[in-house]
Amino acid sequence: MPNTDKIFILGSSQLLIALEGSFIEVPNLINEVEIHNWVIELFRTNEIEKVVIEIGENALRSLQIGYHIRLSIEDIKRNALVPILYVSKLSLNSVMLQAEEYVQIIATKGIYFSEFDLKSIKTEIEFLKGLNESEYFNKFLKFIHIQPDETVGRHSLANIWGAHSMDIASNAYSLPSDSDFKKSLYFKYISAFNSLEKLKSSDTTTIDQNKDDIDIIEAKNKRILFIDDEADKGWETVLRKVFKTNKPDDFVVIKEKVKDYKSFTESSKKIIETEKFDLYLVDLRLNGLDEDDNIDTEAFSGMKVLNKIKTINGGNQLIIFTASNKSWNLKSLLDAGADGYYLKESPEYNFSKHFSKQNYCKFKLEAYSCFQMAFLRDVYTSLTKIEANFKVIFPNDVLLENEIISYLNISFNLLKETKQNPKYFNYAYIQLFLLIELFISNDSIFKEGDNAYVILENCEVLVQQRFTDKIEHAIKFISGKYELGKTTVQLKYTNEKSNRLDTNFKVSALLIFRYGHQNSSVKKWTNIYQNRNTKTAHYQKGDGINVQNISELIHFIEYLSDINNINKNNVEKGLKEKSYDKAINELLKLPFVKDERKGKK
Repeated sequence: MPNTDKIFILGSSQLLIALEGSFIEVPNLINEVEIHNWVIELFRTNEIEKVVIEIGENALRSLQIGYHIRLSIEDIKRNALVPILYVSKLSLNSVMLQAEEYVQIIATKGIYFSEFDLKSIKTEIEFLKGLNESEYFNKFLKFIHIQPDETVGRHSLANIWGAHSMDIASNAYSLPSDSDFKKSLYFKYISAFNSLEKLKSSDTTTIDQNKDDIDIIEAKNKRILFIDDEADKGWETVLRKVFKTNKPDDFVVIKEKVKDYKSFTESSKKIIETEKFDLYLVDLRLNGLDEDDNIDTEAFSGMKVLNKIKTINGGNQLIIFTASNKSWNLKSLLDAGADGYYLKESPEYNFSKHFSKQNYCKFKLEAYSCFQMAFLRDVYTSLTKIEANFKVIFPNDVLLENEIISYLNISFNLLKETKQNPKYFNYAYIQLFLLIELFISNDSIFKEGDNAYVILENCEVLVQQRFTDKIEHAIKFISGKYELGKTTVQLKYTNEKSNRLDTNFKVSALLIFRYGHQNSSVKKWTNIYQNRNTKTAHYQKGDGINVQNISELIHFIEYLSDINNINKNNVEKGLKEKSYDKAINELLKLPFVKDERKGKK
């Protein structure tokens, strides 16, 4: 004989009291949330082995009670397998007409149907048999299909589900466990596919999540901007928990429905254009359902925002949030300049927990990669200034301007490649150093020859002077750097050629006579020159150029190319030009050259 205390009859007809079991009158349940709460409380406070549900005037609500029992495995665990008997004064055909697709539960394993006859009902109860774990999946879950609530909208539903998936995958558990969306049949139906292990337990107590287990993204001293028209669907809550910033203000959110960048409010534009962020998170679809029929990736609102953010600064690091997992679509995002993407999991695909975890881990790695590459933002700003500075110095030389722009673009692209391999720091360093050599090779900056000059506006400073038997320099090399002071190099022969001045001498002469410094160690030049001749020339893995070295070099070029830094303090300390008479006398000392062709002197 079954234990009648564990048989629960749910209905409103007083006739059912005659059945052996615990009669519970079903209250007036208005919506799915109320049904969920009532069912969970019923199982939380009672030990139930069999359930009888009366199909009343609202057949749909009666059937939904059964669905909530079956699909509440997150809350009632193994108790979701109990046998359920539906009893009705209506015929099965009438129930089918009223409940439509929801009637499919009656055809699943462990569900029974009986017309309203007490004797028949008692007989049915005696032989009720529930499901086992394998039958739950194969003969219930795969058999039914629950549609989403049309009033919520596909876009919003995808965002709600996507935020929930990241919340679980990151172990943040920042979204309230009693959120209304988690109580809908659709949510419970999708979740059931990844919660089957819960059927192994009958313990209905809730286990608090261990906050120490949160798979956070360390974002100390970082600033993040999140742009999503539905940030309030759970995304903001989850991402704030996931990114461990110094303070809440370091995680900024723009929640606006826009069709393009111009549609943003002025306050949002100001944030994007004037504030600095180490990472931008941008949703691909910022215009909601209005973009449902869009198949052109470039036409999405998020792509237009991406293009603007990259136009503001090509070094800005940006990850696109997209619900599309089409390979061609993802490639388009990367081709457009996105530094990564996060696949917003949609309930229609019902990804596994393993996939969700991998998806989050990929996002975490890309976020760290963006933090690492955020130095490009300052690099881009400096290179833009350098380009502008050179245009001032060489205003009418189009060929030289194009060459400089080419050098800058190649350098920046090489630095972007350091994301894949740090050896590109060395290549970028060499390319940037070539810019210095291009600068000093111009006769309007440094004029080379037997007599060499640093060129300033309306002024030439003699830094090397050739005599018959010697060469004089206006600067001397002491303790690894050049400083003011005349030096002389004696020549062995009167017709001996002058050695070509190296880059170190030329740049040092500029620093002293064009920019007014006492020696060449300023602005890290001695380190820069040494790095060029050691680290870049003899690259070894683990001992190459790094971000700090690149920064020093770029700041030096920025300084060197800025005419506002020119200082004439030392122009009078250059070499004195030899007199005309002295030049003639030296010329007369030169030996005659024999002309072998004519046999003459």
